[in-house]
Amino acid sequence: MEVTMQNLTQIPQSQATEGIVDSLETFLNQEILEEEDIGLEATTPLLQLGIIDSLTMVSLLGFIETEYGVQVPNEEVTPENFENLEKIAQLVNSLQTNQSDATSVISLSDNNSHPLDETLRILEAAGVQRRIIPIEQDGFTHYMHSLAVTGEQPTWILLAGLGNPSTSWATILRSQLGQKSAIAIDLSGFGLSKTDQPAPTYNDHLQILLSLLPLLAQPPYVMVGSSAGAMLATEIARRHPEWVKALVVTGFGAIQDIPTWRQQLMELSQQPEQFLQSAYHRPPKLTPMLQTLIDDTLSRPAYQNFLDSKGVEAMTHTFDNIAVPTLFVSGQEDQIIPAEAVKAAFKKVPGSQLEWLSRCGHFPPAEQPEELMYLIENFLTKIEA
Repeated sequence: MEVTMQNLTQIPQSQATEGIVDSLETFLNQEILEEEDIGLEATTPLLQLGIIDSLTMVSLLGFIETEYGVQVPNEEVTPENFENLEKIAQLVNSLQTNQSDATSVISLSDNNSHPLDETLRILEAAGVQRRIIPIEQDGFTHYMHSLAVTGEQPTWILLAGLGNPSTSWATILRSQLGQKSAIAIDLSGFGLSKTDQPAPTYNDHLQILLSLLPLLAQPPYVMVGSSAGAMLATEIARRHPEWVKALVVTGFGAIQDIPTWRQQLMELSQQPEQFLQSAYHRPPKLTPMLQTLIDDTLSRPAYQNFLDSKGVEAMTHTFDNIAVPTLFVSGQEDQIIPAEAVKAAFKKVPGSQLEWLSRCGHFPPAEQPEELMYLIENFLTKIEA
């Protein structure tokens, strides 16, 4: 039975909540988990299991608005309210009850907050710290946003790709809380890192990171890069091997025909739904809110200009002369970086290790974070032995 404001007053609160739980469970199973059998129940700890990440949160909030005609206020996006389906249903039921105008639906597009803010509030409440450091580079100022947890050294530096924000490392950050130090960085012009430079290029990002890293933590680092972040992490490891205890490369490889590959990627960026299908084993549903977020990211000049002529030249030498312990982790269903490119990169780095993740696409930190952490920790144990 669909629960709406029109019939809410005729339904006992417990029954209304149960109906919302069933609806939320169906949504998560069909649209997020794609019927993957994890035994999802009303009290399954969604945050602890990493079921709700930044992309899922965008889809979930959009579903709540569309299905129930209510917008979750910023102050209600807390770990307690999103702990499990039962808690989310209670929140939705409360919002419906308190909404004075039953026919009024507040559009998420009218909200002045960034779509990532909801996930950030949950992370901060869990103990993840935010930091913004201004970096001056070639006459421009870059306000570099990062998320961090504190624990044992060495610090893990987590660099996401151009389309993924620092919150894409949410599961890894929560898992490392109180265990290991880890810092997830938004590249300049992406996520919540603001800049007055219209379109930072690959070399700009590299120079910014070289200035930023010593301000965030003392080396050596475990450099963990995803997609474009892996290209940057690898270059940092080549230039400063003394900074890097280990290098972890995910969602990247040694592309042979870079111009053709780049052109195909730019064309793919014009088709958000196809991009998600290519990038994820379990692509999130393209809701209007997610469409807006993706369109905003993929249309940015900073995305289009990352690989300028110097960036393309640098990409041809990405894996030359790497002299630090290196782990390659690739999703078996990654359609952005061909498997042949990953194998070619692996062969270029002496003594490196290559692991494949099943049921995973281009973004292992988002789709298989627990498995990725397991592989990294095993690799670190191996090189320390």
